[in-house]
Amino acid sequence: MFSSSQFHLENQMFPVIFHPLDYSDSLVFKELYNSSDVRVVDQLDIQVAELIKAVNPSKSFSDQELTNLVDQFFIDHEKDRYGNWIYFPWKKALIRLLPEEDFIRVRTQRNNYKITPQEQQELSKKKVGIIGLSVGQSIAYAIALERGCGEMRLADFDTLELSNLNRIKAGVTDLGMEKVVLAAREISEIDPYLKITVFRDGISESNIEGFLSDGGNLDLLIDECDSLDIKVLARERARAKRIPVLMETSDRGMLDVERFDQEPSREIFHGLMGNFNYSDLKNLSNQQKVPMGLKIIGLSTISTRMKVSLLEVSQSISSWPQLASAVYLGGATVANASRKLLLGEEVESGRYYVDLDEIIAKDKKSAPQVAKTPKTDNDFIALLPNTDLVSAYKLSEPELRYLIEKANSAPSGGNSQPWKWLFDQSGVLHLVHDTAKSESLLDYLGTGSLLAFGAALEIIQLVAADMGIDLSVQHHIQDFEEELIASIIFNSKFETPISNPNGDLVKGVGLRCTNRKNDERELIEPETLLAFQSLAEVEGLSLELIDELEDLKKLAPIVGGMDRLRLLHEQGYRDFISEIRWSEQEAEESKDGIDIATLEMGKPERAAMGLIRDPGTVEFFRKNDLGHGLAKISDQTLLSASAVLMFEADEYKPESFLKVGAAVQRVWMKANLLGYSLQPVSASLFIFHRLMRESNTGFTDDEKALIFQFKNELNTILNKDLSREEIFMVRINKVSAPSVRALRRDVSASLIIL
Repeated sequence: MFSSSQFHLENQMFPVIFHPLDYSDSLVFKELYNSSDVRVVDQLDIQVAELIKAVNPSKSFSDQELTNLVDQFFIDHEKDRYGNWIYFPWKKALIRLLPEEDFIRVRTQRNNYKITPQEQQELSKKKVGIIGLSVGQSIAYAIALERGCGEMRLADFDTLELSNLNRIKAGVTDLGMEKVVLAAREISEIDPYLKITVFRDGISESNIEGFLSDGGNLDLLIDECDSLDIKVLARERARAKRIPVLMETSDRGMLDVERFDQEPSREIFHGLMGNFNYSDLKNLSNQQKVPMGLKIIGLSTISTRMKVSLLEVSQSISSWPQLASAVYLGGATVANASRKLLLGEEVESGRYYVDLDEIIAKDKKSAPQVAKTPKTDNDFIALLPNTDLVSAYKLSEPELRYLIEKANSAPSGGNSQPWKWLFDQSGVLHLVHDTAKSESLLDYLGTGSLLAFGAALEIIQLVAADMGIDLSVQHHIQDFEEELIASIIFNSKFETPISNPNGDLVKGVGLRCTNRKNDERELIEPETLLAFQSLAEVEGLSLELIDELEDLKKLAPIVGGMDRLRLLHEQGYRDFISEIRWSEQEAEESKDGIDIATLEMGKPERAAMGLIRDPGTVEFFRKNDLGHGLAKISDQTLLSASAVLMFEADEYKPESFLKVGAAVQRVWMKANLLGYSLQPVSASLFIFHRLMRESNTGFTDDEKALIFQFKNELNTILNKDLSREEIFMVRINKVSAPSVRALRRDVSASLIIL
């Protein structure tokens, strides 16, 4: 029996090749050959028969003829001195094989002429390096099977875990083994003559040079590692050495080609990462790197299911998915591109897709979207009241435009600005609901718009008083969904401001804005809260305060859970997507909606928004009851709040919403003047209102049950007086100035002068 301490075969990851001169005199070989623990396989005759057929492809041999030719072969070649014995320590197997040149000829004969013998010879001179062996394993196998190189360098620091067995060719008996060792052994069993070098600690600054250049520069680098730092480091060093790089992402068959050999000044990752290098990345947290990683793979081009998975990471799954079918497809596409590149065929830098879902899927026709037909001026004029209203004082056009400009700064759901102002020949200003701008899940019965109208009318009264203009407001709306809201009659004009109980708030008209920043929580002084209450609690209204941290912790999952359900609702999602302005250019062009910059998101959260933008992602959430991470987006909004203010009314009627809108405007301006910021968090309330009054809501029975559960939990937090209606809810906190303010359409877009 051989001594393993004397000859460390059992600890090797590579086979031991015994050449004829070795095994004839080698004691180790003889001990292995005669050991009862070692399986000896000698099928040299069969291999020689294959060699004879490969050398004589045009001839057809009978079994007897072939047997005779094999016998003749071993007369010409001393059988005991022909071929090599290969010992595979991890298998305890001693296998007899053809010598290297003949072995390669026979093993690759079925490549011809997809790969010509001349090309096979050229490939045998090439060196290929692969970093990362979860996906890289299938690539290494495919290249090895085709013998697409003569030397392979493999790098990975990780070991095999049970969760890897959905895509890595291994078994439970291999758990805990190094992935690089598994790959090296498997390739050696395919072709023991293929040169393999392993980097068992993966790639780092200290060994990247050796990986790329020891024994000669690589001819191709294949990157399949998970670390963004190493991806960048490898590309920077490969570019410096003019080594091309391939990468496959296992999603939509995406293949990246970076021809640094032809374009040594080419930006890494096609310039998608921006002006960052390896040194910059070292100082960033993993969370800060997430948006860069998403930029590289392309939010708009990854599959819907990958978007879903990325949003579910750390929620219902621990890491992003990789399917065996996608991994093996990646092995095939990279092996194909690798062969072409190494043989000098035209393989240009760029990004390519082999998307089987797209190739196989049948054409799907989406349901046509019904466009909202905008009203004409005549449609609005037809809504004017049949009364003889007349203003004693007729505003000049500059006064009118100034007043409307201020009124239009009022808050509105999704910054929809759902107002139309008509100034008639009698000097009366009429407010009409432009429903085409506000129709949404949350504008139930037009209630969200009524809040905006109440705020706008409050501004008009404050600003007019400051201008010395006395006016009166006549409300027309009696029932929900009526479009004529109110008329404003101007009575007189004075040289100085006229008295208004809240006249000091006029300074806050231009200051008021939504601020979604989350700074450290700071409690509000009791006298300040009393000031808010005095502004809000007019006849029929009350203001309830939630400022205990424990109550805010209970409120956060309610608000977040309802936000999630809104996104899962078909119309709610459509509303959300249409109201977001995804770029500065979009915001400038429309001057309405919610500029994504006003959401004050960090890069990871903004990247998540990009994933949600794909309707397929949300549809998948809806069908599979996923997306629970969406419910946590508002956690910090609530937990950093100084308080949450709930505006309540005695009755659920249009007048209540107009009054609450005015009260919200007063409190908002007062808060801004005192250095506090407000942000509406009321989406849940509008959905509660809808479910309590309608049967056909678009929510499933399970979703309805969850919504009613949230409503009951909210009642508990508020110690709910069931005789009162929750109308509007805001969070208030003390933060620095907003990064961006929401834009408003020009006055001319909302004003009709008759």
